[in-house]
Amino acid sequence: MSGRDANDILRNGGVATLRAAIDVAPEIPRDDALPQPTPKPVLLSKAEFLAGYTPPDWLVDTILQRRFIYSLTAKTGDGKTAVALLIAQRVAARDRRDAMLGSHAVDKGTVIYFAGENPDDLRNRMIAADAKSEHDCSRDRISIIPGTFAIDAMRAECEARTAAIPGGKVDLIVVDTSAAYFSDDDENSNSQIGGHARRLRTLTTLPGGPCVLVLCHPVKNASEQSALLPRGGGAFIAEMDGNLTLWRTDEITELWHTEKLRGPGFEPLTFRLARTLCDALLDAKGRQSPTVLAVAITDTDKDDLARTTRSNEDEILIAMLEQFRPIAALATACGWVSSGGEPQKSKAHRIIKGLERTGLVKKGRGETYELTERGDKAAKAAARNGATP
Repeated sequence: MSGRDANDILRNGGVATLRAAIDVAPEIPRDDALPQPTPKPVLLSKAEFLAGYTPPDWLVDTILQRRFIYSLTAKTGDGKTAVALLIAQRVAARDRRDAMLGSHAVDKGTVIYFAGENPDDLRNRMIAADAKSEHDCSRDRISIIPGTFAIDAMRAECEARTAAIPGGKVDLIVVDTSAAYFSDDDENSNSQIGGHARRLRTLTTLPGGPCVLVLCHPVKNASEQSALLPRGGGAFIAEMDGNLTLWRTDEITELWHTEKLRGPGFEPLTFRLARTLCDALLDAKGRQSPTVLAVAITDTDKDDLARTTRSNEDEILIAMLEQFRPIAALATACGWVSSGGEPQKSKAHRIIKGLERTGLVKKGRGETYELTERGDKAAKAAARNGATP
């Protein structure tokens, strides 16, 4: 068709001739496939440069800013989804009583939650959280997009959802998780993971300039909170405006940040990971089905829970001193049994892992644990102080 007008072809040869001409015509490249002009550097005066200052627009005061993207990195079971859901509900709830996250003020707004990793788990948590809430959760401004798909398609869906929201803007996007939406084949490739992070960052440009919170699995063998970096190449965290972290000890998980944070920083926030039962969440046999919710706690609550954790640790140490070494035996020796008489092995295991991190306990043969030299001294000191397994 080059050099010929489509209207002339249609008028002189009819529809069939026009279609034939289109079939053999060279493809016109899309705008995004054409070479793009390189932007020229601009020399600004100091006054012109400073005139571009944009004041921080906090969604959660001193923690999360609008138009910024953050990773939230934690090991499995340390509370990523529980804490992210709590933040989302604080933002989405219309009730002003839910306008704080610990001591940090929360702006109200609209939330879109991408449930890519486990939509059923998120649904269970939301049902339980709504049942425990004191306000009308049906008015919460939160939308959920279950399942995984390409980031570009996700953005288009967000734009469609945003257009239908009163006010036409979104304030917070939660991506659960980064790995669920990674569409390439090598998460450790800097070029691939960097492209993935940049695609996620485009979500901050949706109407309203939302804050984007991306839940991430950590690198292997992270032995302390400061080592919790998102899994993948370093190009991912380079694209983030901050890396928030969660580190769990027994029933407490602590929200903090690594050194990568664009902002003033904040003191650690502590949450209790509460095993929750309610009549609104039942299994197929009509029994209450447990789930886990995050509950922000005060410093006093934190001190009480720390004392409880220390007491539990002392009980485990003394039980090990008396040769109760397998996890089930340790739980039974400490009196941690269910109503049906089953040992609460998960509780004993959490406490054992905490003692292992502090060097008081080490893995033995099979599924057993044993005291280290330091642990033996700590166990004997606990016994002298009157603790009992």
